[in-house]
Amino acid sequence: MAELNSEVCIGCHTAKNPAISLQALRLNTSMGGQKGVALAIVVWFIAGMSLLVAGIVSHARVDTQMAQLHVARAKAVAAADGAIQLMLAERLLAQVPAADEQSLLSGVYDLGNSEVLVMLFPAADLLDVNKAPQAALASLFVMLAQVPEGEANTLAENVVKWRATGGAFRETEDLLRVDGMNRTIFEAVRDFVAAQETDDAGADWEALLAAMLPVADQTNSGELNGLARRPEMPVGSNVDGRRPGNTLSLSGSYRADALVKYGDQTWLRRRWISVGAGVGSVLPWQTVRTEPPRVYERSNEVL
Repeated sequence: MAELNSEVCIGCHTAKNPAISLQALRLNTSMGGQKGVALAIVVWFIAGMSLLVAGIVSHARVDTQMAQLHVARAKAVAAADGAIQLMLAERLLAQVPAADEQSLLSGVYDLGNSEVLVMLFPAADLLDVNKAPQAALASLFVMLAQVPEGEANTLAENVVKWRATGGAFRETEDLLRVDGMNRTIFEAVRDFVAAQETDDAGADWEALLAAMLPVADQTNSGELNGLARRPEMPVGSNVDGRRPGNTLSLSGSYRADALVKYGDQTWLRRRWISVGAGVGSVLPWQTVRTEPPRVYERSNEVL
C-alpha cells in the first residue's frame, strides 16, 4: 500500500508538474508583455518629449530672429528719419551751400554705428500716376518692367480706368489694386513714379520718359537696380545733369530716400516731403507721407 501510495503520490506529483509549469510560463509571458508595454510607453514618452523640446527650441529660434528683425527695423527707422531731418535742416535752416545739384540732393551721415545715405528726388521729375496719359504709362511698363507692348497698353488702360472710377491714387502702392498689375511690375516701376494730388497736366511726359531711359537701360542690363543705386542721376534731369531753373535750393515736393546699412542688410526708408512756406509746419518742410521701412538689399543681393 505504501508503495502504491508512493506511486500515487509520485503520480500525483508528476501529474501536477505540467500544470505548474504552464502557469509559470503564463506568468512569465504576462510579465514579459507588461514589461514590453511599459518599455513602449517609455519610448513613446521619450519621443514625445524630444519633439516637444525640439518644438520649443525651434519656436525660441524664430522668436529670437523676429526680435532681431524688430531691433534692426527700429534702429534703421531711427537712423533714417534722423538723417533725413538732419539733411533738410542743413539745406533749409543752416543753409549749408551746395557746390552742385548732386551735393544738394544727396548726403551721407554717420549716426551712431550706422552710415546713412540720404537722397532727395524732386517729385516733379517722377511720373505722376494720377496724371500720366495712357501712352506714357505703357512706355513706362515696357521700359522698366519689360512688359510686352500689348500687355503694357492693356495695363496702362486699366490704370486710367481705375483713376476714372476709383479716384486718384493716394499712394504708389495703390497701383497693386489695378487689374493686371503684379508685384514684379510694381517693384520695377515704383522708384520712378509718384502719386501726387497737384495738377501736372502740363508735364512734358516725353521728356520725363527720355530722362528715365539711361537708368532703365542699366537696370535691365543688371548694372543698376532702382534710383537708389545711383543718386548722382536724379530722374528728370537734363543731359547736363541740371534741372530747368535750378537755383541750388530746395522748393516744392520731394521724395526722400534713406538707405541704412545694418548687419548684412540695407534698409530703405522713404518719406514724401513738401518744402516751402505755408506747408502747415513750424519748420520750412513737412512730411506728407511716410512709407514703412523695408529691406532693400541683403548680402549684396538687391531685393
